[in-house]
Amino acid sequence: MPKRTFIRLDEDKKERVMRAAIGEFQARGYEDAKIEDIAQNAGVAKGSIYQYFEDKKDLFLYSVTWTIEYFMKMIDRQTPLKDMDIYEYFLSGSRERFEMIRKEPLLVSFAIDFTQGKYGGLAEEISRELKQVGEQYELKLIANGKKRRTIRDDMDDKLLLLFFQGVTEKFTMRVMEMAKNFKYEPTEEQLLEMKGLIESMVLLLKQGMGRN
Repeated sequence: MPKRTFIRLDEDKKERVMRAAIGEFQARGYEDAKIEDIAQNAGVAKGSIYQYFEDKKDLFLYSVTWTIEYFMKMIDRQTPLKDMDIYEYFLSGSRERFEMIRKEPLLVSFAIDFTQGKYGGLAEEISRELKQVGEQYELKLIANGKKRRTIRDDMDDKLLLLFFQGVTEKFTMRVMEMAKNFKYEPTEEQLLEMKGLIESMVLLLKQGMGRN
């Protein structure tokens, strides 16, 4: 986790450091990534990076967390979390979300790689970071659905979470891979193809989690 010196930075400088780090890890991999190059690309002194993070591993794992949280914040700006259930999370503003993916090819590529095991030596730590960030958000969506009576209330939230994760993981990765294959500039037909995949996934969720 970042040190207090990083937390106290203004948001623009934080983002500049994180994008420089992600760019370096994505270009060179974890082992060959260089702190001095990250610092140079971020416009800070090399020593500053060590004032922000314990070491390269700490910076890498926070890069994973920062990427996932960045996408969550972007989605939340379109439709606030308090107003969404799980179905709306995927269906609300789908075109805007695809546009977001188009604008962030680096973050999408990094997310695909760390979820598909490119950084195998850090797989356990990455899994822990993803679980810590994602599950809290997903449980809020489930709770929203129960309050709105769109999600069955005869099952424990943690069990519903397992079903949700099982259905969505591969679908979500497929959509991101499609965006990457389309070089982040999908045609209208390709947008409709991705949208159809998301709608099929939501249908499966409703069949398993929805109220009869």
